[in-house]
Order: sequence, then C-alpha cells, then structure tokens
Amino acid sequence: MYESSRRRAFEELDQQRFDLVVIGGGITGAGIARDAALRGLSVVLLEKSDFGSGTSSKSSKLIHGGLRYLQHAEFGLVFEAVSERTLLLKLAPHLVKPQLFLVPTYKGQYPGRFVLGCGMWMYDALSKFAAPDRHRAYRKKGVQKIEPSLRGDGLTGGVTYYDGMTDDARLTLETILDAKAAGAKVLSYARVRGFVEDGSGVVQGVTISDVLDGERTATVLGRVTVNSTGPWSDLVLRLLRHNQPAPMVRPTKGVHILVDAARLPVQHAVVMTVPKDGRLIFAIPWTDPESAAASRTVIGTTDTDYHGDPDRVAADTADIDYLLEAANYYFPDTKLQPADVLSTWAGLRPLVMPHSDGLDASSVSREHRILSRPGLVTIIGGKLTTYRRMAAQLLSEAYKQLGDTEPPCATLDRPLPGATDVKPPTDDFDPIAELTEELCAKDQPGIDRQVARHLASTYGGRARQILDQIQTSGDPTATERLDPELPFIYAEVDQAVLADLAIRLDDVLSRRLPLLLLSRDQGLPCAEKVAQRIAKLLDWSPERTERELAHYRDVVGLSRQFRSVPSGK
Repeated sequence: MYESSRRRAFEELDQQRFDLVVIGGGITGAGIARDAALRGLSVVLLEKSDFGSGTSSKSSKLIHGGLRYLQHAEFGLVFEAVSERTLLLKLAPHLVKPQLFLVPTYKGQYPGRFVLGCGMWMYDALSKFAAPDRHRAYRKKGVQKIEPSLRGDGLTGGVTYYDGMTDDARLTLETILDAKAAGAKVLSYARVRGFVEDGSGVVQGVTISDVLDGERTATVLGRVTVNSTGPWSDLVLRLLRHNQPAPMVRPTKGVHILVDAARLPVQHAVVMTVPKDGRLIFAIPWTDPESAAASRTVIGTTDTDYHGDPDRVAADTADIDYLLEAANYYFPDTKLQPADVLSTWAGLRPLVMPHSDGLDASSVSREHRILSRPGLVTIIGGKLTTYRRMAAQLLSEAYKQLGDTEPPCATLDRPLPGATDVKPPTDDFDPIAELTEELCAKDQPGIDRQVARHLASTYGGRARQILDQIQTSGDPTATERLDPELPFIYAEVDQAVLADLAIRLDDVLSRRLPLLLLSRDQGLPCAEKVAQRIAKLLDWSPERTERELAHYRDVVGLSRQFRSVPSGK
C-alpha cells in the first residue's frame, strides 16, 4: 500500500543519492521521471501535494495542436503538438480520445471562411494528415444542421476538425505509475524546504519535509536536480542561497465552468471567438453515451494575469460572467445564469516571462524554456499535449551535466499502463467499446453498461483487475455508486488508495473519482462514507477522518467562492 511505503520513504531516502531528483509531480515532472527511469537512471519524484493536483488537473482536458497558434505563426509549436497528439492517441487510447471540433464563421469576424479554410489545410498538413479525419467545410445551413443551438445571426458557415481530449489528472497518474514501475521512487506530500548547495553554489540535492507530518524530514541528494514545478518555479528558485535568478514565470489564470448538458447541449467542441476581446474559448461536450443525466458541458477558459497565492487559485464573479456572456452570445436561447454552474476549476499557466512589455496574457507564447546551472535544470512553460517531448528535451540537457552517454528516448513507443493490453483504435475498431462489452459479459451485479464503459475508458485494461477484485472480495458495497447519476463505484475508492497513490479524501474525490467536477453537489453527500471507507484502509483515527472531511469541504468551498466573493478578491 502506497501510504505505508510513503511513511518509510522519508527514512529510506535520507542521505540517499540519485542520478535525478525531480521536484514537481505534475505532468511535466511525471514525464521526466518516467523517461529517466526507463533509460536506467535512478530517480526520485517529489510533490508537495497530490500528484497532478496543480495545473495538470486544471486544464481544458484537451490534447490538441493549438489551432490558435497558427494565428501567431508559431508553426513549430503546432507541429510538435499535433505530432504528440497522434502519438498519444496510439499510446493511451483509453485516456486520449478523438474529439470533433466546430469553428463557426460569422460576417465581419476574423477569420472568415476562406482564411479559416486555408488555416485548416495547413493544420492538417502539419499533422501529416494523421488526425482521425480531415477537416470539413460547411455553409450556414450545414452548420445549423449539425449544431442547431448555435447563433444564426450573421453565421456564414464553419469548419469541423479533429483534436483530442483526455482526463488530465488520470494521464498524469498513469505516467507516474509507469515511472514507478520502471524503478522511480515517487513521494507525494513531500515539500522541498531548501536546496543542498556546496560553497560555490552547485546544487547537490534538496531537503524535504512531510506535509502531513512535519516531524518527518529528509535530505535527498542528486547528481542533477530538476525543477519542474510550473507556476511554483520562481518560488522554488527563491530557496537557492547563491545567485537567485530573476523571475522567469508569468502565471496566468485559466478558469473553466461546468453546466448540465441539458442547459447547453452541444454536439461538437465549439470554438467561440469572444466578442469583447477576440479570444478563443470552447464549449466542450462531456457526454456520457449511456446517461443523459450524467452528461455535462465545459465552458472555458479565461486567460488573465495572476498575482495571488498559487495554492488558492479560484474563479471569481468576473470569470464566471465572462464565460457565461460568451456562451450566451453564441447560444442565445440558453440564457445561462451563475446558478447553472455546477462546478468550476481554476489553474495557472506557467508561461515564460516575455522579453517585451505590454503583451496581454493571451499573446504570451506557450513554448517552453529549459535553463541550466550547475546541478540544477529548470523547465518552464509548455503544454499538456507536449509533455513527453518536453521531458525528452530536458533529459538531453540533464545528460550534459551527468556526463553520461545519453541513451535513446524510451517513451516513443511505450504504452501507458492502462493501454498495455488495449489495441489502438482503427476505423472499424473501438477498444473502449470492446472492453465495455467484455466487462458486461461477466454479469457482475451492479456493473451496468454505464459503469462498465466508465471503467473501460478510465482504467483501460486495468479495469479487468478491478472487476476481478470485486468478484473475489465478496463485498456487497463494492459496486454501490457514490452518486446515483454518475458511474463511480466504491470499489474504485479501494483502487485509488491501494493502487493509485491516493492518501487523502481530496485525492480521491477531486482527481481519482472527480465528483468535485462532475457531481451536482460536488460529492459532499457521499464524502463522509468515502472517508470512512478510506479510514478503514489506512487506519485513520477519528480526528484524522474529521480533518480530511474539513479539508475536502474547504476544497469545495474554494471552487464555489465566486458565489460570495466579488471579482479581483
């Protein structure tokens, strides 16, 4: 069990020396740890909270080439992203799935049909025409037929194209699970308190403490230390005693809101140009094929500079008003109100500080930057989609300091854990549908088609292990649902704690089984029952159980803060 091994780790890691000490358990740090371990390096990954709990679980959940980057002529960034999208669709078909997008065009709005069409041909070409299908152009009537709720006034046509969607928190988790399987040590709730430096400032490791038990501390040594902490990068670098660099990150806040699909029914991920500022945002369907009641629509994202506490990022009323106003403009019959918002999430983009002043947040490049000093390599910027490539590039820089011969990258053709025995999709083969049928064929009471499809699309081939555990445990509560609308079952709580590195109630309800995002009540009614189940598994005291419940209620309260806190607070 991860929790018991995590307690021992502080003693075992103290004074231990690794090839690579990776700070930051988001998608970037996860990718680095996985690639390094697969190349044979000794690696430890340190995260001050839950794995993927920062920016890596607060994204738009898109694996995409960045169509808007074409407007800024960032062709290299687009090519990298669409290439990685194609790769992830093959290596993680249970987690990364094709999503059809629609870009409507309106009279007097840039780009028009012709310019958009030219851009889409370039987008297809940069992806080497490897998307599930090529883009298609429509006139006004065609668009109204495929997306009937869309605003008709001024509509001239539109274009559809394919990109990808994922569960970002689960993608991060599976990357870390594979790093662990390859030999990496992974440690959550381990806060870096300082760097170990010699007299000339060469970094030789870090000192850490246990966030959940401040008495546990350790000094972890490394030939090279990696700072992959995203929006926290500058805060981490302030811990250096010698030659602290100038701030390198320009954090911008991205807010998403979730509404019932019945209030905003969309068939495609609709790309909307916000009338007031020309930014692109999305209305994205999160459709449950087996249940209309469980289907949702995501609206996002904002892009504004942020100067507050990166651990307390939240949506405010201005964010909600901005997104609802744009959605109501494009879908005028919906008349969405703040009361329609079921949940929100807000994250920070770790954008590279631009060299020129005066750029608005949306104009700052999404490219990443790697910076080295003796014993320390920092990576900032970048995108979820390109995390694997970013990791490979960082390791090339790390090998220069290690002085070892750099072996080939090991992640180009290695599936993630849930995909190791799942075939990639083809034109006539859907691996999720096949696995769903296999799970349903076992006739396990409580595993209906909705639950089976959820297990298949979340865990991939690992879903078979969950079903086997249910069948052998004899636990009648294992297949009970946490929420009557949603397909999450209590056996997954056990899976989260016993196999998927969760050790807090928030880890389970926010990321492993994201009721925080999807449930109408954000999981509060079942929180106590879930906490009691975890308490039995981890031997929590009644006091610890109450602390976990209070902490989760605070997390929910932060996501609802916009209801009581004015904008800018």
